[in-house]
Amino acid sequence: MSFSEKEKHFHHSGLSNSSLNWSRHLLMQRSQVTSLFGADALWRKGYTGAKVKMAIFDTGIRADHPHFRNIKERTNWTNEDTLNDNLGHGTFVVGVIAGEDAECLGFARDTEIYAFRVFTDAQVSYTSWFLDAFNYAIAINMDVLNLSIGGPDYLDLPFVEKVWEITANNIIMVSAIGNDGPLYGTLNNPADQSDVIGVGGIDYSDHIA
Repeated sequence: MSFSEKEKHFHHSGLSNSSLNWSRHLLMQRSQVTSLFGADALWRKGYTGAKVKMAIFDTGIRADHPHFRNIKERTNWTNEDTLNDNLGHGTFVVGVIAGEDAECLGFARDTEIYAFRVFTDAQVSYTSWFLDAFNYAIAINMDVLNLSIGGPDYLDLPFVEKVWEITANNIIMVSAIGNDGPLYGTLNNPADQSDVIGVGGIDYSDHIA
């Protein structure tokens, strides 16, 4: 895939019927998702994300959102003249990580969030935008880089090699595996790379979502 002449085809992680049923179950139980995954035990030991610089590569983040208090920087790498998240996906992802609303706590509320807007309102992105944004993330010494997106193009060598450079610079990259599993060959890139932490989804019965 070329740097700028072809679109980067990624897929946002979506919501299935099983995940919606899980949400209803959680609301009935009045429990937090963070509790189900044992985050409380980590919080008691002081692991709250403090002093961790996390880059969120997504659709941006809504300005002045009341559930976040540690947004350090918002940057736009698209051809649209806006920093705002008009789709909501990036804002949702930041909520999972660092949300402070009592009804739905984030997993690491003290994390320092750097929002990289790499998708347009039409959900279009290009390899060149990612490469520029990746270079900036390396330059400002991010600790963690989160991609709640993925695509099938593992032969996009400029992109793949830049991921190698990111992890070689001691940046932990976390990426969504995708919504196409669980059959062989359905893992999305870059989550299928050996130096990336790939994240899948389960329903309330511990089955692959």
